Amino acid sequence: MSVITVTTTTVVVATTSLGITAALSVIGTWILIFALIAKELSSAYENEVYNPLVKERLKSLTGSLAITIVPMLIIFALIVAVKVMEILSP
Repeated sequence: MSVITVTTTTVVVATTSLGITAALSVIGTWILIFALIAKELSSAYENEVYNPLVKERLKSLTGSLAITIVPMLIIFALIVAVKVMEILSP
């Protein structure tokens, strides 16, 4: 195997990995945004509904979204930290 083939393969693999990472970062950020919006809307509507069954379901949805949001915030903070380190590295 020549040096050019190895270098080309390395560049293609690195580019593909970075592309997938960037796509997953964008998807994760959008999921976090939608989860935050859904949690806010469900908790706001929870105070205005009078049907006990609907109120209980909204509380359950709000709790489930809170459980989902915490790991997504950690991932988002990690994404931001990596991007800042990329910018600051020489």
